[in-house]
Amino acid sequence: MTTTPGRTRIRSRLAASVVGAIVVVLVSPSLVPAQAAPEPNPAPKSPPGAKSEPTPPRIRGTNWAGYVVTGNFTSVSAEWIEPEVTCSDTGVIQRVVPWVGLNGTLVNGKQALPLMQTGSEAICVSPAGALASVPGLAVLNMASATVADNPAWFRNAVRAAQSMNSQIGQVASEGCAVLGTGSAQGAAMCAQQTYRMALWEAYPAGPVIYPDVTSNPGDKMSASVTFDGKAYTMTLANMTQNWTRTTVAESDAPALSAEIIVEGQLNSALPTFSPIAFTNVRIDGKPLTAFEPVGYSIAATNGELGPGPIAENGTSFTIAK
Repeated sequence: MTTTPGRTRIRSRLAASVVGAIVVVLVSPSLVPAQAAPEPNPAPKSPPGAKSEPTPPRIRGTNWAGYVVTGNFTSVSAEWIEPEVTCSDTGVIQRVVPWVGLNGTLVNGKQALPLMQTGSEAICVSPAGALASVPGLAVLNMASATVADNPAWFRNAVRAAQSMNSQIGQVASEGCAVLGTGSAQGAAMCAQQTYRMALWEAYPAGPVIYPDVTSNPGDKMSASVTFDGKAYTMTLANMTQNWTRTTVAESDAPALSAEIIVEGQLNSALPTFSPIAFTNVRIDGKPLTAFEPVGYSIAATNGELGPGPIAENGTSFTIAK
């Protein structure tokens, strides 16, 4: 879920179907370095009356959509409603991942680590899409083993892998469109499923999925990450299903950035999803407008995805496709 410096992620998933079995082995939503994005530029002006403050600058071309602030922090929190997700483009992996976190971006030219984050994920994948990701995954695995400590080289490797995934994935999508999903072979290879997960991550360690809980579209979620100088506490709650999961990760590294993000897959299509409205956004107990937020947007093959204007009270914004 981190975009800086990005690395492969292979997740264990419970699966009885062919799709699930392939996902267990192959799915690796690769990530692109935030420093690869251009310098912030003014975003298009928001509709009149949307908010009184100037529109924050925008960093485009990442796999994050949302707002980021830098400074010295002890907490970040937000709520959202789990979106409806409709899968398409059967040859590519599609992801929608709302989360909050501390650290992970560039601060004074250096990556702030560890990135401590927690949130939920909906991922669309078919066996054809998982297989199409194999070449790019091989490039990323090689890059992780050889050039992960060189941001420039790693950035190039990630972009090459993502481009490879996108091109091969589109070929797979076209093949599925011709083959169809009605035949036995087509149904087996091209039918997508949507997997939903709750997770936390202490990057550069890999993500950890809570195996005993999940969420449904329409569920109200709450997430927070706090730092006490010795450890980070990541709490994710499904207020509809009445479950809460908390993880404490020891680290005395300061929290130099805070994020409220929907993550996607760079150089790939985004699934169709219902608008995600982050509400009750708080950073150190203050609204977003108490800081100098920078907007981030996802560069997807089916259009740019960025955050809407921050509400006048500074505690909410919406990300809509």
